[in-house]
Amino acid sequence: MTTITIKEAAEIKCCTVQYLQKQALNGEISTVTELTKNNRKRYMIPLSELTTEEQMKYYRMHDMPLPEELEKPKKTKKTVSRSTNIEDYTADQRDEMAFWHKILQEWDSYCFGKPSKVQATKEFIEMTRKKYPDIKISSDILYRRQRAEKESGICGQVDGRGGHNKGSSVIPNVVWNTFLSFYLDQNKFPQTQCYEYTQLVVEQECPELLPLPSYRTFSRHIQSDVSFAVKTLGREGEKAFKDRCAPYVKRIYDNLESNDYWFGDNHTLDIESIGKNGKIHRLHLSAFQDARSGIITGFYLSDGNTGQSTLLSLRKGIIGSGCPEMLYLDNGREYMVTDIAGLGHRQKKSTADRQNPPTVLARLDVGLINALVRNAQAKNIERTFLDVKNKFSRLFDTFVGGNILERPEKLKLVLKGKFGDIPTDEEVAEALDTMINGYFNLAPYNGPVVKDRGKPKIQVFQENLKVKCVIPEEDLNLMLMRSSRIQTVGQRGVHFGDIDYWNDDLLAKYSGCKVYYRYDPDDLSSVRIYDLEERYLMTVPADNRAVCEFGTSQDKLKAALKTVGNFKKITKQALEAQTTTVFGKKSALELVLAKAEKNKEIQIAEGNHIIEIQRANEKMLEQAVGAEVDVDNIVSYDRMIKNLENQDDNY
Repeated sequence: MTTITIKEAAEIKCCTVQYLQKQALNGEISTVTELTKNNRKRYMIPLSELTTEEQMKYYRMHDMPLPEELEKPKKTKKTVSRSTNIEDYTADQRDEMAFWHKILQEWDSYCFGKPSKVQATKEFIEMTRKKYPDIKISSDILYRRQRAEKESGICGQVDGRGGHNKGSSVIPNVVWNTFLSFYLDQNKFPQTQCYEYTQLVVEQECPELLPLPSYRTFSRHIQSDVSFAVKTLGREGEKAFKDRCAPYVKRIYDNLESNDYWFGDNHTLDIESIGKNGKIHRLHLSAFQDARSGIITGFYLSDGNTGQSTLLSLRKGIIGSGCPEMLYLDNGREYMVTDIAGLGHRQKKSTADRQNPPTVLARLDVGLINALVRNAQAKNIERTFLDVKNKFSRLFDTFVGGNILERPEKLKLVLKGKFGDIPTDEEVAEALDTMINGYFNLAPYNGPVVKDRGKPKIQVFQENLKVKCVIPEEDLNLMLMRSSRIQTVGQRGVHFGDIDYWNDDLLAKYSGCKVYYRYDPDDLSSVRIYDLEERYLMTVPADNRAVCEFGTSQDKLKAALKTVGNFKKITKQALEAQTTTVFGKKSALELVLAKAEKNKEIQIAEGNHIIEIQRANEKMLEQAVGAEVDVDNIVSYDRMIKNLENQDDNY
């Protein structure tokens, strides 16, 4: 063990001798006691008590070689790990490989046969710099690249510096997961708040992990480590993830024919227009589109998305293009109605067993497919509505845009009448009819069928229309009539809201029977009555002659009573007609008495039987032995009975 004096240690440590002596006496530094030549004690400090730098300083002061344990380890050359598969590199990296491989081959060819390779290399470098002035080249670079290619092949020409720590992070996993728990939340916290919340959690739970890496580190790792799909699902939700990231089923349209499938949907026009009542509003477009060709077969403008607007647009499409085989609709209430397409998933368990009349689609023999709820990729007509917005609605001065950011600044002036014109509903409907039939349906086809691209859409529709199902307009009107729910014919027939439909014939023949009726919402003056087996019974008008308000006039009241009296008279006539017989009418009492008199004449012989006489079996209550008879009470009871008998005689 090498030891030094306190004086030498103070010189190395750059402190006073007294300071070290005090530390030695207090035991703060270990010492070794030695005897001098004069047999005096001397304190020596082991060299190991000094720091590494102080020990090295001691060896340098005495020109002594350093021990192995004090020598600094030599820096090892970093080896860059490179993939040997050329497909793992980018296009730019592959171009870099090919370029330097070509340079090395040209260098070897130029230096071959030259007496001095050093001079030849200098000449080659000058030639290369003139040929490629943008690259950096020197003899060291050439030899280094030549050595890298011998070790790793052509892939060694890629500069691998800066990628040794790729994929690693200084952020602990616990901290990173805590940060992501805030960032991948649908509340969409900003990154700065997520960093702040993470720091608060770490301060409370794991303070030993403080301080955290910088905010820029977290922000950089969000860009590199969090994929777009994960970010969309966490911050936007499943709907946005499905629309933007999730794969979808690709449909093949090559074998599809025209009128096989129609897409149906609704769209609110981005136009303010004036209605018949003078109010400014936005019209709603209900439309159907052929899946094969992309033409709009039928459409209708209305004040709102209702089932009737759906039927009117369907009627227009069937008249113009024929009846489709299938309809592809969403789950909106304008489609999923009891008498149009059925309730579908809107059907409640309590009404699942209720018998309903056939739907309009059932009468038309048209199939139905419902799109998945909130599925933006279901119907191509959504893209057509985008064209309607951009190529039609933007043509008007009252264009409002799809959201507040698209709303023009001039709209306020237009609505106040200071700039531009506000179109009427009729003008918008006429312009839309012209655009659809003269522009949208004649536009070039750009759908999935490659062979038809470039042709007008209406031509694609005609070429692929194999069978056109035509329905006469009279029959179509009957098929598209709305249906009521099953009702029982009551005292005022059947009803639609506050309107009653009845006549004497309906009440006389079908009172108490279950029926349903079909009606035209544009003409509620009458309805068509059907039984539950789909047999047409009669057409019944709306009859409110027997409806009177309180305080009505005497003439109106007489007319209402006359209406009720007419039915009563007809019912009596029907009753007499059904009860009159050719034998004359006799009362029920006469018939029963006559039958009884006739039965009395029948003699019934008595049979052989034994007669038993049954008497009342009453016994006197016996007195107990030794009991005395209360004569006074007996006399009083007899008197009471006699008085009651006298009272009966008096009454």
